[in-house]
Amino acid sequence: MALFGRKAPKETTIIDLRERRPEPKFGYPTPCPECGANGYLDSIDIGEQTMYQHCPTCYAKWSTSEQELAGSS
Repeated sequence: MALFGRKAPKETTIIDLRERRPEPKFGYPTPCPECGANGYLDSIDIGEQTMYQHCPTCYAKWSTSEQELAGSS
């Protein structure tokens, strides 16, 4: 008999990476238009309703307006 009891094994969570990406929303980074990697949100101009982003993988820069995202849905 052990002094300390054994802990029950934790349940593992399986994440299916094949799932589709959620639809882009204003205020959240979008995929890079050049290489498809995850973008990085640099800033948001509320007056122009535009997001400025860059890609840490291929260093591309782009901007996306709220109207463009609403039209892509």
